[in-house]
Amino acid sequence: MNSKASGPQTEDARDRLAPLRLGVLVVSAAVGLSAIWGAWDAVGREPRVWALFGFEIVTLIAAVLGVLVGLGRFREAPALSAFSIAGTIFASATLGRFSAIVTRATDAGSEGQAVRQMLKDPMFDARFIASVVLGALALSLALGKDSRSWRSLTAGILAALPVVAALGWMLGSGRAWLLAPVDGAADIARVVGALLGGLALVVLASMAVHLVVRAFEVRMGPVGAANAAGRRSGAPRKAAAANPNKGA
Repeated sequence: MNSKASGPQTEDARDRLAPLRLGVLVVSAAVGLSAIWGAWDAVGREPRVWALFGFEIVTLIAAVLGVLVGLGRFREAPALSAFSIAGTIFASATLGRFSAIVTRATDAGSEGQAVRQMLKDPMFDARFIASVVLGALALSLALGKDSRSWRSLTAGILAALPVVAALGWMLGSGRAWLLAPVDGAADIARVVGALLGGLALVVLASMAVHLVVRAFEVRMGPVGAANAAGRRSGAPRKAAAANPNKGA
């Protein structure tokens, strides 16, 4: 009786995911069409950029997989599939468009200049937006409407923001301050403050990882809960084998 009731519940869950899968389908189809044009653009005019051609083919394959996810072909792990597709699209866009700018742009004299031009490239911007949308859809597929999961994920992101900001500062303007020589008491205080700040960042990073993982654990539920629920609901248990040595 319980097994019969689980069928409609599963179908209802799939129906709730249908709009999200449709979003994955639409975005992936648009990316696939742009990849076809990008592959032609890579080798259809001079100078040809074979690296861009290869990354556009990778993007096209990822887009085809995204269309299949949207059609419901990967029902076991649609969220993980969408995450992987989003990451592939972003990585291919970054490497492919950077290769095209370095090869074709006349004023891309340095890597920094090429990166700045890439960030202004319409194709790169469109692919970046597509990967962000796919990532958001993947999160929605993974977490559903569970408010506890979303609260844990939000807290993890907020905990990670100071870490990301501090890393950006250390790699930029703060690098000279951190690596300045130690000549007096003020410099010793600076070193001690930097060590304490680094410890705080480690704690925040650990909290962020824990909260993000927890967001998905809450959605999945504890291991073994399904089996326990099955036993409580009266699911038939496998009969133990008879012991021939046991006396009558």
